[in-house]
Amino acid sequence: MLIKIEEDVFDITKRLKEIDESYFVMFNTQKQKFEVHSSAKKHTYCLTIPHKNLDARTISLTLKTRRENTEKILAEIEENNKKLERENKRQIDDLCDFKAKEIFSYAKKHENANLDNAYKTRWA
Repeated sequence: MLIKIEEDVFDITKRLKEIDESYFVMFNTQKQKFEVHSSAKKHTYCLTIPHKNLDARTISLTLKTRRENTEKILAEIEENNKKLERENKRQIDDLCDFKAKEIFSYAKKHENANLDNAYKTRWA
């Protein structure tokens, strides 16, 4: 069930109207979260506020997620994805390095190991 919020302590509902006259705030009783909606859209839902209270973060998040900022948001997502890929590659490289050292250490302990050709590729 959704409950329309007409007024709040910090006048967030009024401040949202200053950004866009079509914005209004609803409280989702099932999720126990505030949501920003727009009467200009057929499906009015815009975003869910991840905080327990309506405050300045609501305004910031609403401004950040506006359609006009789509390109900026997509660029941030791309940069974050590249950063995650670099971190994952580094972790994989570290794991491979550790495993290679572990294998070499194990092989070195065995008497029959021929270490002369340990790092040479042998083609069948």
